[in-house]
Amino acid sequence: MLSHYISTLDQGVSFLTQLQQRDYCKLADGLPSSIGDHVRHILDHFMSLQNCLETGIVDYENRRRGSLVETSLPEALNQFNNIKQWMLALTEADISQVVRVHSDIGINQTHIIEVESTLARELMFACSHAIHHYSTLKLIFQLIGGKTHAEFGLAPSTASFNRKQCAH
Repeated sequence: MLSHYISTLDQGVSFLTQLQQRDYCKLADGLPSSIGDHVRHILDHFMSLQNCLETGIVDYENRRRGSLVETSLPEALNQFNNIKQWMLALTEADISQVVRVHSDIGINQTHIIEVESTLARELMFACSHAIHHYSTLKLIFQLIGGKTHAEFGLAPSTASFNRKQCAH
């Protein structure tokens, strides 16, 4: 399981290593967020998971908007590497740990709920969330003139479906 989650991180690193610093911060016409903004958001989720081993709480509302990772490609790569190293060190006991998840579900007003989960379940969510944002990163990069491989940002279930279609 963890190897697949690490592969998700590796996809992000592979994408980022093809960028120039200017690509990382550039806004595509009509879009309010840069690649760096989305990367910060992805990393925030993983960092919430890192913190939960000490606190027992996954706080998805803890965001680092305006931080260096939004504007520094080297910092983003460094943080991806740190998360990967953290993941490689996780034990079965760690991923089985019961955690409390805080998340704002309110649309018209703040409404933070708390639910019970496990680190394993939240890792699955963070990776799915990352892949969702990878597709947005791919779109932004294409809108500013870049190209990346077709599989980047593709959900595993979609990749499995596509493989089955090609087998017929």
